[in-house]
Amino acid sequence: MTPEANARAELLQLIDSKMNRTLKYYLDTCVRCAICKDACHQYVATGDVLYLPAYRAELIRRIYKKYMTGSGRLLPKLFEGRDPEDDVLLDELYKTTYACTSCRRCMFWCPFSIDTSWVLAVAKALLLATGRGSEILTQLADSAIDKGKNIDLYTGVIREVLKGSEEEMRRIVQDPSAGFVYDKQGADVLYVALAGTHTILPAAIVFHQAGEDWTLSSFEGSNYGYFLGDTVKAKAIAQRIVDEAKTLGVKEIVMSECGHAHRVMRDFYRMWAKEELPAPMVSILSKVDGYIKDGRIKVTPGKITEPVTYHDPCQIGRNFGLFEEPRNVVRATCSDFRDMTPNRQKQWCCGGGGGLVAETEFDDVRLKSGRLKADQIKATGAKILVTPCENCRLQIESLNDHYDLGVRVSAVLDLVVEAIEIKPR
Repeated sequence: MTPEANARAELLQLIDSKMNRTLKYYLDTCVRCAICKDACHQYVATGDVLYLPAYRAELIRRIYKKYMTGSGRLLPKLFEGRDPEDDVLLDELYKTTYACTSCRRCMFWCPFSIDTSWVLAVAKALLLATGRGSEILTQLADSAIDKGKNIDLYTGVIREVLKGSEEEMRRIVQDPSAGFVYDKQGADVLYVALAGTHTILPAAIVFHQAGEDWTLSSFEGSNYGYFLGDTVKAKAIAQRIVDEAKTLGVKEIVMSECGHAHRVMRDFYRMWAKEELPAPMVSILSKVDGYIKDGRIKVTPGKITEPVTYHDPCQIGRNFGLFEEPRNVVRATCSDFRDMTPNRQKQWCCGGGGGLVAETEFDDVRLKSGRLKADQIKATGAKILVTPCENCRLQIESLNDHYDLGVRVSAVLDLVVEAIEIKPR
């Protein structure tokens, strides 16, 4: 075989290795009814066929039909068969695949429950194999893996930077002995935050007031290997947290307000590593809801008087199932809560998921597709928009400027800290 033929054979073998029964079912079942067109925020906002979920899957289906089915091998033109090395195909795949936010709203509408994000996992594998993966997502994933290999070089610097936030914590909780807890053996809670103090300080205040036995993870919950579609890198990034939980012997892994981090740790790690987590994974939203209900922390009812609305992050809401817990917490802090329409499972994606806020090449489609979310926010008349996902907050901050929404964008725990009744120790 020629080098070119060998390369093609390797690509086809890669695609075939990804074709489990579920994916084959999706590719064989889709009847191209295009009901999904009304569910995709990107297609509705732009009208571009590249963002039509059925077309996204069709690009992979054409390779599958041509090379992996008898009818396709016999009559490839009937199925518009495409070669996996076709430059036009790869260009289209890149644009449509890395633009997808994996919100899975199309799956909710599809009469056959076809999961386009699963199909696009094959597309990402193909793009990575041909050297066409997202450059920025690759760099961010590699940086996280490097941190895991050289954590001792980072911890001292990070903890030094956090000292200022510890001083702020002591001032707020009125306890000179309060502070962030590191490397505590046998702690009840390993809290996995995001990069930056904004997801650490509010949680530390809540944990302190709840009397929680906790320790702070040395690693951030975000996983750019997952966005990239590289399961080897995604597993390595998640493995850092798993190994830390094993070493410390914690009872629970509590994830910060980060959409995809919840699904990576609860659903995907087990699939990648073929093992269970060493401790149950719990959302910080569920923990805080429980603290309020059990009286472990108290918030002043109606402390937030401005109108407040809540955005369901796709990964925490539709794809993870947390709808009521964050609403319970928000309602406990405010006097004027206004839900968006639609909400919960039918909530529109904000347009910033899937790593898009990090990929400047998709800024145009990201802002255009966010128009539906901007319209939802405006319709509520809210002055505060709350959402427990970093990507959602960054995206909605952009929409706030772009569409002149005039809202304050907040994390759930930020509202809790505003309304919390401090118990001095």
